[in-house]
Amino acid sequence: MLDSQWYVGVLLAGTVLHLVVLYGVYRRQQTADNAAAADTTTSVSVENGVVECPDCGTANDADYRYCGGCATHLPRAGALTQQDTRQRGSLFG
Repeated sequence: MLDSQWYVGVLLAGTVLHLVVLYGVYRRQQTADNAAAADTTTSVSVENGVVECPDCGTANDADYRYCGGCATHLPRAGALTQQDTRQRGSLFG
């Protein structure tokens, strides 16, 4: 007969595999949600590298994600950042 420790190892391996699959599904859902949110953002004009906050009107640099005056999430303005251009598809990347 097999040792009882073998069953514990198989149970642990199955649990880890299940968690890895759930994490992959979670990441794909987050990527899809972010892409859908990016499609619904309003267009923003960038003049001299400055974006105006839609809530408070504060002038912010074009590469800022949040307003410096009220901390509202700023809409995306044209150019993608390094983080946005990295290749997706890896389960852990």
